[in-house]
Amino acid sequence: MLRDEITASINPHVRQKTGRQAVAAHLNVALISIVLCGTLLQLFGMPMALNNYGMQVAWLLLPIMLLQPLHWGLIHEAIHSHLLPNRRADDFCARLLSITLGVPFDATRFSHLVHHRFSRHGYDRPDVYDGHGSYAFAWLRYWGRLFGGVYLGILVSPLIACAPTSVGQRLMKELIPVNEDGDIKVRQLFISLVSNPSKRWRTRRDFGMTVALYGVSAWAYGSWWPMLVGSMFVRGLWHSFADNIAHHGVGLDEPERARNYTLPRALQFLVINQHLHLTHHLYPSAPWTTLPALRAPENGAASGNYFRAAFRQVSCIYPCAPMTSGNCIQGVISSRCNFDRRSDLTKNKPSKQISNECLE
Repeated sequence: MLRDEITASINPHVRQKTGRQAVAAHLNVALISIVLCGTLLQLFGMPMALNNYGMQVAWLLLPIMLLQPLHWGLIHEAIHSHLLPNRRADDFCARLLSITLGVPFDATRFSHLVHHRFSRHGYDRPDVYDGHGSYAFAWLRYWGRLFGGVYLGILVSPLIACAPTSVGQRLMKELIPVNEDGDIKVRQLFISLVSNPSKRWRTRRDFGMTVALYGVSAWAYGSWWPMLVGSMFVRGLWHSFADNIAHHGVGLDEPERARNYTLPRALQFLVINQHLHLTHHLYPSAPWTTLPALRAPENGAASGNYFRAAFRQVSCIYPCAPMTSGNCIQGVISSRCNFDRRSDLTKNKPSKQISNECLE
């Protein structure tokens, strides 16, 4: 890829890419083991402990739920084929992690790679009210999405693969608006997703495994089943709250339509450097362990603390209403009629590779 070749020629950290990827792979194996053990403890160890010791062991769910950003981060690495060097092993572990989290891997990978190619486009701006429909409904949708709705939507999305293909195609036409340049292409990509026979079959298979896994877990919890639901909700709350932090309130004329944030070193490991999201968008083929070295002052300056940015999402001005939300919406309005600016930002991006990965 052009961007990676240029980077490798000027950055010694990328020149040592093979060695760094090997280190990242060994570290990822350890992290996968930690996450899977924590998830199995949540699903099957906790019901045994609760039945024997009661509520006094409920606190064990806290460290388990703190694994959520790490769990998602490892899936994210697999989406970009960074998790393990061997492709078969990478795909197997990605699906194993996805099934245990209740995430359909094919749809998640597809959506994320489209997000990279069309970042902050019409379908990808949950913090902005576009003026279509009721603002009250947009407000409810925004807050519902923020407080668990993203994860809930992911959990039920495999049902689309269980419905007739025509139903999924109509649904994509309803959900993906066509209001600006590029929207038609985005809609076509998602229609291709719900129409792909192999992806539909894999999604149904993985969904069946997830339902069976959590069904057995609920049986094991018995009368303690609300603890399982509560742990899933808290995991989903974290996932939903963190989903759009790096893009929240970002104008369309900002580089890559994403930002970097700061975090204490100890917590950077917990989110596997996803606070450096602008750097990740600039170098999507770089493993998470290389992002700090790739961050450059001219394109990766931090925009404040990661957690402060997260809590800004609950500001009363969101979702932004046209003509009432100052800079938040001005950045959108000033750029939404000039899609060519986005093409300047992405002309060196591996869009063909992203498209092929999405559609294979």
